[in-house]
Amino acid sequence: MTTDRPLLDGITVLDLASVGPAVRASRWLADWGADVIKVGPVPRDADVHITPPAYAYSAHRGMRRVLLDLKSDGGRSAFLRLTAEADVVIESFRPGVVDRLGIGYEALRAANPGIVLCSTSGFGQTGPRAHWAGHDLNYLAVGGYLHCSGRTADGGPALPGATVADSAGGGLHAVAAICAALTARGTTGEGTHLDVSIADGVLSLMSLAVDEYLANGTEPGPRHGLLTGRYAWYDLYQAADGGWLAVGAIEPRFFANLCRSLDCDRWDRPPVRRRSRRRHAGRLHSGLRRPKP
Repeated sequence: MTTDRPLLDGITVLDLASVGPAVRASRWLADWGADVIKVGPVPRDADVHITPPAYAYSAHRGMRRVLLDLKSDGGRSAFLRLTAEADVVIESFRPGVVDRLGIGYEALRAANPGIVLCSTSGFGQTGPRAHWAGHDLNYLAVGGYLHCSGRTADGGPALPGATVADSAGGGLHAVAAICAALTARGTTGEGTHLDVSIADGVLSLMSLAVDEYLANGTEPGPRHGLLTGRYAWYDLYQAADGGWLAVGAIEPRFFANLCRSLDCDRWDRPPVRRRSRRRHAGRLHSGLRRPKP
């Protein structure tokens, strides 16, 4: 995103996270102008711990850093003093850990009534799965994303090329919730505790499939959706030279242009009836995948 000024200038964020969606959220907030202070643990030994350069740039760019022992009275007091001057705290501990450390929402609110605490976790702070551990792949599986994705040569679900759950399911939802909470605070003067579940975020990414199921009972699956390969005008095709073409021609005029450019004019008007559409899509798939002599 490009802006003419830092949109979050003047906002201070304390980041307690080390990996996952919360790290991505704080990085985006820093990119948008927030003053992000990365709060890390004090090393247990005298060795110098150096974060790998690529990860340090990706996760910590544009941030300041402080080391605190939150299990000690001094470290806890120092963190609460920082909270008194901050706007947002982001954490990704297991549910209940911040309360045991004495830095849960009630303790933070006592230090700063306007503080926004954003807790990110796999399955939320409450409920039967709250204490389940997981990684990006697990949340994509639970949320149905992998079931509707492409397939490998042996027919199994394909691994995505990016951490979709951590980034889109968790990080972006955390950023949106934080910005909404800061907007509300401008009216009420009060902060809030945000509970961001990565698995819930993944399910929201599947809204088109869920909506279709609720509307007509069509169960989602691989290549079943308008944008996941059901129709020939939105799909991937291997060319004669071994490369791949990404065809996204949903609009009739774009699809007609595509067919004409490929000398496939007879296919440039998709039929209206659903059964005919599927037969048409099958013929087009075969035609586009057949190398020209």
